[in-house]
Amino acid sequence: MRESKLTLFIFLAPTLIFVLVFIAYPIIYSAYLGLSEYNYASDPSPKFIGFKGFMNTIFKDSMFHTAFINQFQFAIPYFMITFLGSLILAILIDELRYGASFFQVLFYLPMIIPLSLVGVTFAWLLFPDVGIFNHILRRLGVKNWNIDWYGDPKTALNSLVLARSWKMLGFTLIIFLSGLQGIPKSIREAAKVDGASFFQEIWYIVLPNLKPYLYISSIWILINAMKTFDLVAVITQGGPGMSTLTLYYYSWKLAFQRLDMGRASQVAYITAAVIILFSLGFSRLFKSETASRM
Repeated sequence: MRESKLTLFIFLAPTLIFVLVFIAYPIIYSAYLGLSEYNYASDPSPKFIGFKGFMNTIFKDSMFHTAFINQFQFAIPYFMITFLGSLILAILIDELRYGASFFQVLFYLPMIIPLSLVGVTFAWLLFPDVGIFNHILRRLGVKNWNIDWYGDPKTALNSLVLARSWKMLGFTLIIFLSGLQGIPKSIREAAKVDGASFFQEIWYIVLPNLKPYLYISSIWILINAMKTFDLVAVITQGGPGMSTLTLYYYSWKLAFQRLDMGRASQVAYITAAVIILFSLGFSRLFKSETASRM
């Protein structure tokens, strides 16, 4: 018995060491930094201040307020497009008799592309003078159409939403398809026999059975909606002005431009707290229940 435990420990030790060194320690140390004032270029060590730093960030930091508002202006349309878009596409693909595999691969392909490359590609597509999108609109007869999509504060954030949604939609689509394929055909056939229309079948049969998959997808999309860094760093750098300054990008600027590790950790942990709160809400919203029959 003792030898089997020793063998188990030997095999688990590399994983345990990795978790302790690269996950547990950074989380604990960054939490300590969040309770401290620390500029690592000038301060010899962190100065513990408790939750005062969090209060100052939440109530007095105007750039944090801007980043917080921008984050939700990005997250809400991104969540709606990705969640509803992938769900509708999954339902339509599941109804196909032929070609379903082709569309699965087609929509999943953008996931292979690095997000930074997606940013560069969309910046080129939406370029004001020679961008393909503006060129198509001009060819369609739209005069004086020369919008700088990423250079205009009114359109920059929504243009980032478009780019990120295009890339991430395929992952949740595959999750929904796996859930749809797991629903017994007999349940849906029974609903048809009882006279259910297609939309009634989706509402009363499909969606209740998909709730575990809806929950997983919503959490995945939520995390991606709040962890917005790559596209901002590659395309807009938080501009024009501060119109695309997001929480993650602001945390990065605090850490590596202002060298304020304490404030950077505070912003990161506030972002994590928002994700956890919304995750708890989704867990209640998508609580599994038995599908009803018509």
